[in-house]
Amino acid sequence: MTSLNNAHPASFAAISPDDRMPTFVDVTTFDAASAWARLSPAQQAFIGELAVQLAAVGNRLNFEHSDFTTNEVRTIETLESAALTEFYDKSEPLWADLYGWRAN
Repeated sequence: MTSLNNAHPASFAAISPDDRMPTFVDVTTFDAASAWARLSPAQQAFIGELAVQLAAVGNRLNFEHSDFTTNEVRTIETLESAALTEFYDKSEPLWADLYGWRAN
């Protein structure tokens, strides 16, 4: 099996945009502003809501949390992990749009 990291871009023609994995170059040259502009308003709202959930839940543990019990910290860590997993799982189907692979 050939790694897509080393594949020639011409070989991507045979791969559906929805099945393609980002290459090293795709990831290291990713332009978030352009990607955001390619998304529909509904997709932007969808990603925005996931990001807000992740930021609100996950970021809480970056601050002093002496007011939380150990069990409360673990509960928030679990919520943070779930939010991150949900963010990754639900945003992965948008890669073709985020990376601009889908013909418009």
